[in-house]
Order: sequence, then structure tokens, then C-alpha cells
Amino acid sequence: MAEKTDLVKQNTGPLATVEQRPDYITKGHRGVENITKQDMLIPRLGLAQALSPEVTEGDPRLIPGLKPGDLFNSTTKESYGREVLVQIVRKDNLRAMEWRPIADGGGMLDPDVPLNDQRCKWGADGDKPIATVYRDYLAVLLPANGKPIEDRLIALSFKSSGIKVAKALNGLIALRNADIFAGVYRITTDMSLVPKPHKIFKVANAGWVSKEDLTIGEQIYEAVKGLDIAIDRETGETHEDDTFDVEALERETGDTERM
Repeated sequence: MAEKTDLVKQNTGPLATVEQRPDYITKGHRGVENITKQDMLIPRLGLAQALSPEVTEGDPRLIPGLKPGDLFNSTTKESYGREVLVQIVRKDNLRAMEWRPIADGGGMLDPDVPLNDQRCKWGADGDKPIATVYRDYLAVLLPANGKPIEDRLIALSFKSSGIKVAKALNGLIALRNADIFAGVYRITTDMSLVPKPHKIFKVANAGWVSKEDLTIGEQIYEAVKGLDIAIDRETGETHEDDTFDVEALERETGDTERM
């Protein structure tokens, strides 16, 4: 009976097939055609700001011990400190969304704003875009430390002040001249003083993945490359902590993402 229980434990979890699929089971997506992004949700790597609910005493979303500048899992609320290592397994195209201001109750208004929509453009009087443009990546947290893949999947989602970080990451990925899942990247945090102090992401190379992680990364890449996966987002957008690169945003919201 114990052997049967152990076997069940080993093969449970959303991505158990990636790590433990028997040789006689082939790769494929038959039967999952109707699973949409509304049916799947990937945690986001969050960055706590001074006014984030995760660090605000009395807020139900408070994460005990979390400080401004710390990284955290938006779903599990696990705190990672100020540095994580990740293996990128997928890079998505640019995406724009419109949020209802928090002052008006917050919440999503439009999850799929076309990139050439007026809501993505700056107003004639310098008004900020109504929609928020995101650059998203699917990654795996390293090292494994005994955690299954489904507990290490994380989304990197950069917007506004993160445009430069995303472009830096794109360059690091491209210059490796290898598959996207071959490299390890260090995500850290820093402070920006413009237009007012707020925390920002930083990214740097951190070497190459192990042979085992390369195999797992390739399997995850194959498993998710055709799936439309939703990312756990903030419940509202106020842009209070954003620094907008106006020229970069205007250049890049009229076409699909390119390396």
C-alpha cells in the first residue's frame, strides 16, 4: 500500500509529466485544445514598493517580514529576498491591458488592448497612456532545492520603468547564441530616484544551466510554447511607482515584439 501511495505522490502535479513522464508516453497536447489562459495562472515575481499592500501593516495582503525592495511570489506569497536566479523558458510578445484606477475600485477593464490602440499612446498634452504595456517571460527558479517544477515556475513581467530591464534581458539572451533555456540569469533589485524614489529590477548573466536543468528547461519549453498562459497580475494600475521611457514606449507599442 505504501508503494502505491509513493507512486501516486511522484506523479502528481501540473508538470509531473515534464520531470517524470515514462518513456512509453509520448509528448503531445491532444485533449488540451480547450484549455485557455483563463484556465491556467502562473505566479508573478513581485517587487515590493514602499506603498505595496504586501508591506503595508493592516492590509490583508501583507507578507510578514517582507520589505520594500524584496522579491516575492505573487501567488504563494513566498519571499525571496533581493536576489533570485532564473532559467528563462519562454518569451512572450508585447501585451497591453487596461485597468480601472484603484480610486474607482480597481480591476481589469480590458485584458487584450491592441498595441496600436489609442489607449497605448501618450496624449497630446503629455497624459500617460491609459493601457499598460507588458513584456512577459516564463521562467524557472534555480536551484531546485528539492522543489518540484510546478513550485518553481514564475513569470517575469516588466512594464514602464522595466522596459530597459526587459531590453537588457533580451540582449543577454540573444548574445548567448543558444536556446533560450540554456542560460541562468540573476534578478536583483535597485533604487531609482526618477521621477520619485521607487524600487526597480536589475538583470545580469549568471552562467549556464546544468545538463539536468537544460533537459528540464527544454521539456518545459516544448510543453508551454503553444499555450496561452495567464499571469497573476496586480488588481489595479496607478503608475505611482513607474518611470516612463516615453520614446521607447511609443516606438514599441505599434508592432509585435522582436529581439
